Amino acid sequence: MVAAMPRWQVVLCVVGMLITGTMNTLCTKIQFTMSSISIDGRRETFQKPWFGTFNMLLAMLLVLVFQSLVRCIGSLRPGKNLKYALIQEDASPSSDAKPQKQELSYERKVCMVAFPAGFDLLATAFACIGILYIPASVWQMLRGASIIFTAFFSVWLLKREMRKYHVVGLFCCTLGVVIVGIANVLGGVASSSNDGDSDSGSATPMLVFGMSMVVVGQVVQAAQVIAEEYLMKDVDLPAMEIVGFEGFWGLLMMIFLVYPTLYFLPGSDHGHLEDPFDTFALVKNSGDLQAMVLLYLFSCGTFNATGISVTQALSSVHRMMLDASRTTVIWAFGLLVHQVNPSSQFGEAWTPYSWLQLGGFVVLVFGQSVYGEVIKLPGF
Repeated sequence: MVAAMPRWQVVLCVVGMLITGTMNTLCTKIQFTMSSISIDGRRETFQKPWFGTFNMLLAMLLVLVFQSLVRCIGSLRPGKNLKYALIQEDASPSSDAKPQKQELSYERKVCMVAFPAGFDLLATAFACIGILYIPASVWQMLRGASIIFTAFFSVWLLKREMRKYHVVGLFCCTLGVVIVGIANVLGGVASSSNDGDSDSGSATPMLVFGMSMVVVGQVVQAAQVIAEEYLMKDVDLPAMEIVGFEGFWGLLMMIFLVYPTLYFLPGSDHGHLEDPFDTFALVKNSGDLQAMVLLYLFSCGTFNATGISVTQALSSVHRMMLDASRTTVIWAFGLLVHQVNPSSQFGEAWTPYSWLQLGGFVVLVFGQSVYGEVIKLPGF
């Protein structure tokens, strides 16, 4: 049975989730704008969305390695119990525990983690593909759509109660996501026109494609966090072990299923849908890219650890709501970069439709706050 987490640890996890989540998004976008020497000796842009998925899973596995090291160190201190912020377990069985929970073996619980691992793999891949075509702040704003799908799955699968203010909050979230999407398309067209780009019309379908990939990814991401909440609160599997074994199962899927499929399917990456050998060459030949990958591994591992702890302490819906709060920092960073260097690929220009995008974000955050009971509506 998972013990309740002290309030100061919840606050620590929330702050850690917001900071490392922001680093995650920025590192992902910056990685995909960097260039290096490819396997055939030419300089090319590092656009490897499935490698981003591989890194995410590796970072999650490292969480399990870190947990095991902490436990080993704790076991060397006789007569003392090791207590640390992110792992809270109670080994004593609960008197009101359901019989079916006790019947599940630990091995079976670990195997069940393969389901959220598969969801996480697909969700991250869709998100990495989407961020290739849209600004980082828009990408982050659209990720706010996950609360809509998380709430739906929470009611459908976990039998959570849906009240009237929940419906109002979800309506505002949906409206906000739609406004952000429209503003992004209109702003992209306006920006291309101002720059004298004759292909501004062809950019619109790519923006729509990128946003569609992100939204589809949020549907899958919602299924993942619901599965994680079920494993923690109904199966009683520790949060950090869920994160670590998700990385373990996900890496097995990547190595033995996904990467072979990507290599043998025809595509634009040296004749493959994604060439892992070319990926290795690009990373090997760029010290800056290596540093960005290492920074991503650290931020992603910490983000997943703090994120699932927030799910454990609060709920999957609260986790999705807090996750969207980092959008403000990401957007401000993009605007600042554009002011310093207008030609930078991860900078964002302020367009006449940015006010509309800002309005959509405010509506989205308002909806999330209503749903999470941060804002209480009169009469509800």
